[in-house]
Amino acid sequence: MFTETVNSGTATSTGTASEPHALILLRRACNRGYAIEPQRTGGAIIRWRRIDLGTRTPVLRSITLTPQVPADPTDCDLSNLRVIASVPVVRLVDTERYNLPVIQAGTYEIPPSQAERLLDQGFLLNSDDEHLRLTLSARLSLVAAKHQRMDSADRTTAWCSCGLAVHAKNAEQADARQAAHLAAVGADFVQSLDATFTAAVASV
Repeated sequence: MFTETVNSGTATSTGTASEPHALILLRRACNRGYAIEPQRTGGAIIRWRRIDLGTRTPVLRSITLTPQVPADPTDCDLSNLRVIASVPVVRLVDTERYNLPVIQAGTYEIPPSQAERLLDQGFLLNSDDEHLRLTLSARLSLVAAKHQRMDSADRTTAWCSCGLAVHAKNAEQADARQAAHLAAVGADFVQSLDATFTAAVASV
């Protein structure tokens, strides 16, 4: 579940968005060419501009999706999520080594304390037969972590952790070019979601 905050440029409203509804919002935004910025905390910000009919000037509008379960993934959490994303079957199982269940992702085993962190942050969801899947929040967190920004002292050069370097005359231009990069990343993310995942989300 997400908290959905809508900013119309002149007013702000807040509601609740289920995982299926959040996915619909992201797909609609992608189809309309809106900028989608995934957040490491598992949410996303959708931004677009509309012409104000009264002033005839462009107004920035946005929808912010914030997970209702607080998430602050560590590098270890993200590493575990990447492993889970890379295998077809993930299960929560009992083992002889621990008193608590572990996450079994292929041949990889995530111990109880780390498994509990992932579950508590809303990154995993039980499906049929105790199978686990990554939530939309987890996938947003992973793509955001892959594209973290770093700046030079004067903010005219920005680097993305994916390897992209942005050089500009001033900080405003650097911000704009980095924002365009993140918007492309967000669109690619939504388009890359496979049918199996979207069907699992729709069944919630």
